[in-house]
Amino acid sequence: MIHEVEDIELELRRLSGGSSPQEAPPVMCAFDVATSGSVEGYATRVRSVLAAVFTLAISESFDGDDLPAAGFPEWFTAVSGASAGLVPDFARFGKERYIAAVKGGSGGGWQLQEWIYQFDPDSEFRGWAWWDLVQPASHRVRIWVDTWGESFFACDELRWLMYTAGGTEVVGPTLVNKSDWLSLRAGRG
Repeated sequence: MIHEVEDIELELRRLSGGSSPQEAPPVMCAFDVATSGSVEGYATRVRSVLAAVFTLAISESFDGDDLPAAGFPEWFTAVSGASAGLVPDFARFGKERYIAAVKGGSGGGWQLQEWIYQFDPDSEFRGWAWWDLVQPASHRVRIWVDTWGESFFACDELRWLMYTAGGTEVVGPTLVNKSDWLSLRAGRG
């Protein structure tokens, strides 16, 4: 699926709380994530990384070799091998869990530039668009993405973020109706 710049601008708007019930697709996919720390901290980390990559996708040409990584949080560049910075425990454990869950215990995680290139507006690799993040229970979040009604889609780059941001378990994707999102969204404080 190609993500036009206008589509990515909408993802960036939804990332900061601008998800509208009227614009919601009839069917979305959800990931249930158990977090190692506070849900607020987890949500902030996920949103900060996505804000950086969406901003980059809107403003930069993906024709070069390496894209600027200055807008990414240090913990994410460190866990993704792009800096020698300290990898916090939540990110290090998340990387281990990602490798165990997705790679079957072998191989490594994502390198930063490889991960960023999944968000190239002209690429067809990324099979999802950001929709929302809600807290259904203590130490749990539900991440909602639009997959154009597909239940099977490329999402390992999203799983990498969900785990390295402090996810201890990621279940999904699960195809769900818009009404599920609306009911959880209504329960927000």
